[in-house]
Amino acid sequence: MSRSALCPPELVGVAFRGSAAVAAGLLTSEHLRAAVWVRLMHGIYAHRDCADEPPVRLQALTLAIKPGHVVCGRTAAWLHGTWQPRPGTVVPLEVSKPLLTTGIDAFGLRRRRLVLRGSDDDLRPRYGLSVLDEDVLELADVLVTSPLRTCFDLMRERRLVEAVVVADAFLYRGAVHREHLAAYCTDRRRWPGVRQARVATSLSSGAARSPGETRLRMALVLAGFEEPLVNVPVLDEYGDHVGTPDLQARGRTWAWLEYDGAYHEDVDQRAADLRRENRLSITAVGVPILRYDRSHLRGDGPATVLDEVTRATGARGVVALDPRDFWRPRVAHAW
Repeated sequence: MSRSALCPPELVGVAFRGSAAVAAGLLTSEHLRAAVWVRLMHGIYAHRDCADEPPVRLQALTLAIKPGHVVCGRTAAWLHGTWQPRPGTVVPLEVSKPLLTTGIDAFGLRRRRLVLRGSDDDLRPRYGLSVLDEDVLELADVLVTSPLRTCFDLMRERRLVEAVVVADAFLYRGAVHREHLAAYCTDRRRWPGVRQARVATSLSSGAARSPGETRLRMALVLAGFEEPLVNVPVLDEYGDHVGTPDLQARGRTWAWLEYDGAYHEDVDQRAADLRRENRLSITAVGVPILRYDRSHLRGDGPATVLDEVTRATGARGVVALDPRDFWRPRVAHAW
């Protein structure tokens, strides 16, 4: 027997508990198994046309979590405004619980329970600085790990370059301060993965506007090149703004480096890029503009980047890159 796709208007555009919809007589269990309804979390559904929309996924969180549950990971980063999923992908729903709480874990939990500062999980004296003492706050009517704790956890879970990507994203949006992040790591110096987080903090930059810029910058830094300037405006002889190259690599001469993310494939954006590139070339005659995309930062790609920067600037790396530093999480956990 085919399942009818009954769609009560009050259930379109929202997340809802399946049991509540059945109890109200809006749907039956058979109706919920129709393809038109998408299960977002255990017992939580939404219409397939709106299941990927951020407000609906946030509503699913508020319905699904129970007292003591804490939103964490990339979901917390999304709520803090420091991360957005890639185009075509949805906001993940990552929830955990404090280490010492009782009861069953959040359904589908794939994250270990959290040791939370300021709770019964951590009986050490308080640090004395509120941003370092509070690991959980309330946001959008749910408990969420603080920006510092969220950034710290995400850095610990990643290899070096991706950990710097996380730190740069939080710094650029003003969600954390670098000195606070360094102190937070020091205060948790015995935690798993903290060494990686501390190194990533020391390499971070609040000027990087995208993960691609960070990865490109780290290829130079980890190879021993001088720290490139990041997003420094270029002015013409009249003081007018000409453009803001992503990176400026320096050596005997200097070169501008541009990272082209997916949005640069848009026709209008490409036209704007060409106009800016022409203005830069006219303003600083002889300064090369090197353009890269994601293919240059995978596999043997970084070696090509370093070779071209060396030829353009005369600078030379002194350290061989470790490919493991550039390893990225599987797609399900990508930043």
